[in-house]
Formats: sequence, structure tokens, C-alpha cells
Amino acid sequence: MEPTVTPAAARGTDSPRPARARRPVDSLPPARGGGVQAVERAILLLEALAERDAGISELARETGLHKATVHRLIRTLADAGLVQPTPDGTRYRLGLRLAEFGGKVLARLDLREVALPYLRELRDRTRLTVHMAVLDRTDVVYIEKLDSPANLRMASHVGSRNPLYCTALGKALLAAMPEDRADALLDGVPMVPRTPTTITDREALRRELAETRRRGYAIDNEENEEGIRCVGAAVFGHGGQPVAAISASGPLFSVADDDIAPLGEAVRHAAAAISRAMGWTGSHP
Repeated sequence: MEPTVTPAAARGTDSPRPARARRPVDSLPPARGGGVQAVERAILLLEALAERDAGISELARETGLHKATVHRLIRTLADAGLVQPTPDGTRYRLGLRLAEFGGKVLARLDLREVALPYLRELRDRTRLTVHMAVLDRTDVVYIEKLDSPANLRMASHVGSRNPLYCTALGKALLAAMPEDRADALLDGVPMVPRTPTTITDREALRRELAETRRRGYAIDNEENEEGIRCVGAAVFGHGGQPVAAISASGPLFSVADDDIAPLGEAVRHAAAAISRAMGWTGSHP
């Protein structure tokens, strides 16, 4: 029996498929360092397991790697959830985390194209700056920005990132995910004040997320940048998981207290329209 690794998850056994030709390890380009070589070898193992389940000895034969090297790399890949043992513990297969990565890639490939008409409509309707962002660990990363037609420029740009806890985009995503996952993300984040109004108490933030779930949109009330208010809502993919968030932002004179509720409804409706265009058939918050 091959050495076992604690599984991150388990699936049923797949039927073996013929393996395609694969480069032997000695045909790889010269490695620039030990870490790069380890990555190249790990890729060989993932390619082999993409074809069929295999044990350590079989993987060593197919890739040309030493059994000890295969075992070490497999343990590392298993710790990351990228591979997992079969139920009988004798072979390995690709891990479910790879499917998660693949799903996120596919969602992002389509997301900007699908969302753009709705983002333009939201910008033109509110005359505010509109953003769309996705989750990256404990940050949001902007993948789209439409500037306000009223020449109200903001410093953000596509590719920039901000913390989850102090942005409407981040709070919308946190409120849309299961509470235990949101708690786990927040546990790893130092809640540093960005402005005098940043929420830095975890219990206060949890209460804010509960209110966000109730009303269907999140509010950043000068919590990330002084003088700027932002309202955001989550976008859901076809499987019902939050894949992004959108927001409308502007200075205080453009987003007064009385403007927040109608702006929240506009953002929420735009997010729901994008979610439906992405295949989500459930009820939007």
C-alpha cells in the first residue's frame, strides 16, 4: 500500500483513462533554482493525475522522478488541497481545490463582459464612480472601474486592492458568504484603522454584516477613505456563490445621508441583474 496523506475531501473513484504522452523529467528546461524545479516537477505530477488516479510508484515511473521526490511533492500538494488520496488510500487524485480554482477562473473570464452594460447603466443613473471587485484572500481586487461622468475622479484603478473589512465591496462579499467562512477570513486580518470611522472591532463588524444581509447592500461610510462614501452589493454566480461585488462611490456632497438608501437599492438591483445574467436563478438579497 502506498503512503497515505490526510484527505482534504474525497470523491468516488474515476474509471482509468489512457494516459497521454508527457515530457520526461530530463526534458524540462534548466531550473533557475530549487524552488522553480520543484514547481516544474509538481506540474508533472498534476498532469499525470489529470489523466487518472495513480500511486507513488506509478507516478515515479511515468514522470521519471525518484519515488522519494514524488512522495515529498505529493504531501505538499495534498496539504494545499491540490491532490487527495483515493478512499482506499492506495492512490492519489486531483483535489477539489483545483475545481474551485478553475471555477473562479471561468467566472472571472466571463464576469467583466457580462457585467459591463449593467455597470455603465449604474454609472449613468447615479453619476457616481462604479467599481467591480473580486475576493483575493483577505482583500478585494478591482477588476473594473467606470469613472463618474460628473468629473469626480477617484484614486482607485483596476488591479488595486483594499481590505475586506473597511470597504463596501469587501463587506458585501463577507455578508454574502457563509458566516463561518467570513469569520475565518476576519480572524486572519489585522483590523487597522484607515480613517477615524473605520470599524476595527470584530463584533461591531459582525453586527454590520448582519445588517448588510438584512438590507441587501453594504455601506462604507468614510471607512476606507475620508470624505468618500461607497455602497456595494454582491454578485452571485450560477451556483449561488458570491463571485464579485459592485459599488457606487462618491464624495459626501454627492452621497448625502438621504441618498444612501435609494443608492443602495440601485446598486442592489444592478448586482441582481448581473447575477441573473451569470446564471443565478435564486432570490437575490
